[in-house]
Amino acid sequence: MGKYLEVKDISKTFYGVYALKDISFGIEKGAVHAIMGENGAGKSTLMKILGGNYSADTGAIYINGEKQKINNVFDAARCGISVIYQEFNLLPDLTVAENIFISNYPARTFLGVIDKRKRSADAKKLLDMLNIDVHPDELVKNLSVSQKQMVEIAKALSRDSEIIIMDEPTAPLNHTEVEKLEEIVAMLKEQGKTILYISHRLKEIFDMCDTVTVLRNGRYVDTVPVSSVTENDLIRMMVGHEIEDESNRKTFVQDKVVLEVQNLTVKGAFENVSFQLHAGEILCLAGFVGCGREEVADTIYGLIKPDSGKILLEGKEVKIRTPLDAVKNGINYITDDRKDAGIFPLMSVRQNTTMMSIRNLKKKAGFYLDPKEEMKDLEKMTNYMSIKYDNEGQKISYLSGGNQQKVLLGRDLLLDTKVFIMREPTRGIDVGAKEEIYKLLYQLASEGMGILAIFSDMNELIKVSDRVIAIWDGRMSGEISREEFTKEQILSMSAGVKTEAQEEGAAS
Repeated sequence: MGKYLEVKDISKTFYGVYALKDISFGIEKGAVHAIMGENGAGKSTLMKILGGNYSADTGAIYINGEKQKINNVFDAARCGISVIYQEFNLLPDLTVAENIFISNYPARTFLGVIDKRKRSADAKKLLDMLNIDVHPDELVKNLSVSQKQMVEIAKALSRDSEIIIMDEPTAPLNHTEVEKLEEIVAMLKEQGKTILYISHRLKEIFDMCDTVTVLRNGRYVDTVPVSSVTENDLIRMMVGHEIEDESNRKTFVQDKVVLEVQNLTVKGAFENVSFQLHAGEILCLAGFVGCGREEVADTIYGLIKPDSGKILLEGKEVKIRTPLDAVKNGINYITDDRKDAGIFPLMSVRQNTTMMSIRNLKKKAGFYLDPKEEMKDLEKMTNYMSIKYDNEGQKISYLSGGNQQKVLLGRDLLLDTKVFIMREPTRGIDVGAKEEIYKLLYQLASEGMGILAIFSDMNELIKVSDRVIAIWDGRMSGEISREEFTKEQILSMSAGVKTEAQEEGAAS
């Protein structure tokens, strides 16, 4: 069978530096084809060329044997290409239906007015087909991150495109939602759609994709059937070397308790949650969507006001009504929504790194920042976190996802941090950057910091945790230590099912 989509000798430079150089490969119609590589490998640049956001400097694109000119997004749409980008392209003050049909509204009434009823009805059909429990007339700003991602998918499908590009579509999704997306991809494949799939989650590549193309440093490495390679093969192709096996890594858990939660309750979200976090411990909260684990983390940080319960730091009760209270007490927090609630995209790397510690950077007079001290803090975190950027004035939005995440971590590490709360700290970053984040977590634990983390990816949770507490229906449903970890036990606890060990303990 001939190739349905082909890219031949595609190159693209930015300021004289190659983002892509002589990239060539082909995809058969109806295939699910993965594009893999570390951040900076050129994946997103290639997708933006296919989607019409960038124009290639050299090379050609062929669809069904015909050479195509794709100079803008309208050209891409004409060629039957839709792109679901990792960063949402939704208008928050418009409804779900308005966003889905933003560029292809349903027919107008005889008075020339948009038929809103038809638009909402058509949107509901798409949402129902995708099994998305969102009302078409709900404002997008009221949706969760995962719901926004599903709306992006519905928007792409509304155009009935033959080629669908998915750039990290599962980054904000939990285990259940990922399974739903897998069903959607299988359905599209049955319909003969051709899908280019970018993901840093290796399991998804093996579960959904037929073939995979690997890029490294803007160069083509290889295209192979997924069935012919292992996870280690792909990692080696992406990074150019083996990744260390840390399954038997050293742990740093101390007897000292840095954080204790006693009967913490937020009505309608969770109740009577109690646990201790030790110095040097990485404690992860497990659970399915809506279980209450995110609300537990947000309450400890002061984003949600508790109805009852106590929070103790190093044995002393503290009142945390706002995030500022949390920061003053040495509790810091990484959001799972890096774009909208983490970085300040129009500000520089320097400003994003030092803004939390700004009070410590004032000159003695108290009116002006000390630029020398600010640069010292930036250099300190740049070296400690191995952050890569062109210059300190570069906008953070131009950095890769992994480097943006390092800036967010470094921002809080400039403060006196005793407890670090992390929601999905590796979301949307590549394999190599993930390994760097893991090593940073181990380093922080070795220095005595207590880390409370949430990972939706079960493999990551098992890899990183010293201990796991499962939340089900707003209640603690189980606890398990690293020595006893199995995926089945954690999933059982997350579903409210007692493990054999728990039942034996209850019987005795």
